[in-house]
Amino acid sequence: MQMQIWSDMNWRLILTLIVVSGVLAYLGDVLGMKIGKKRISLFGLRPRDTSRVITAFTGVLISIAILITMSVISENVRTALFSMKFLSSQLQTLTLDLRKSRSEAELSAINLLASENKLKEQQEMLLSVQKELEATRPLIEETEKNLQNLRQEKIHLEREKEALDESVNDLKEEAESLRKSMISIRSGRIAVFAREILGQKPIEPLSSRSEVERIFQDLRREAEFVVSSRTGLPSSELVLAVDIEKEMESIEAVSNNPGRKFVRAVAEGNAVYGEDIRLIYEVYDSDLVYRKGDLLYRQRVEPDPDGARAESDLHILLRMVNQKAVRDSIKPDPMTGKVGILDATAFFDAVEKIQKAEEPLMVEVTAAEDIYTEGPVRIALSLSPAVD
Repeated sequence: MQMQIWSDMNWRLILTLIVVSGVLAYLGDVLGMKIGKKRISLFGLRPRDTSRVITAFTGVLISIAILITMSVISENVRTALFSMKFLSSQLQTLTLDLRKSRSEAELSAINLLASENKLKEQQEMLLSVQKELEATRPLIEETEKNLQNLRQEKIHLEREKEALDESVNDLKEEAESLRKSMISIRSGRIAVFAREILGQKPIEPLSSRSEVERIFQDLRREAEFVVSSRTGLPSSELVLAVDIEKEMESIEAVSNNPGRKFVRAVAEGNAVYGEDIRLIYEVYDSDLVYRKGDLLYRQRVEPDPDGARAESDLHILLRMVNQKAVRDSIKPDPMTGKVGILDATAFFDAVEKIQKAEEPLMVEVTAAEDIYTEGPVRIALSLSPAVD
């Protein structure tokens, strides 16, 4: 510590002051001795007093010389001598600025602390909101699931509506056809109607020409039987006119054919009693469309204790099956547009089960036998409790 003090001392300044003070003291002493010896009197003073004045003046010069030397050599001394008040004022200003800065720092610290507290509150609020969101997420997912189910149900209902609209249009067309038929009946007794199927036979693959000719003969006899049953006239009085050339072409087309075919005997136009009935043969490919037991349609039905809705619901269901079969390439009856056959007993048994049921039922329509393109679509109904 002492070595640090000694090393920090301004030895240059100290030595300079000593030398200057010594030189000035020596010069003042020499000057005072000379004046004293010559007994010089200044300002009317005695020589002794004059010597004292010169000695005092020499001391003043020493002080002045010390100050000047210190000011020249040391910047700190020069600042202390000539800028003390400025430094004091600046120090006070800096002290005030420091206090102000401390106050601002303290205020900033308080604000920072308040901001941290507010941030913590916001974080806690955010965590609370996140927890509430997590709690409501299952409800949102369930709502979205229900919405999706409602959308699917809406699509299903729209499809059913379209199917019902098609059924209504079919009924309108059928009613119009019946109306025209009634008009024809009123104007004369109709034996057969235009496009009415009077007979239909399948032709197995690779059937010989003789087998095909026999099938065509059977078709003619079947048509005669249908017309005879309807009119009450014996077969001998019926005239079924056929274009022989076209008949031969049809027989040739299906003889020894590797694919299964079917042929229909169709009335070319309306014919009243006593008129010749013109037959045309229509040949189509015959493919297996449904196998026995295949599910054709299923629908949930509600119980009908009052018996006001069960029969109409089944009628609509059968129309849906009819439309599906037509879409699946089953050839419909040109007059009625229908392809299916259901035993009346089975139909009313199903109606009775729906009326007696206490819970919703699932009605399934299955193929009662192998069904080909020519039909008919023979179906079976089965009812079982609906499973939600």
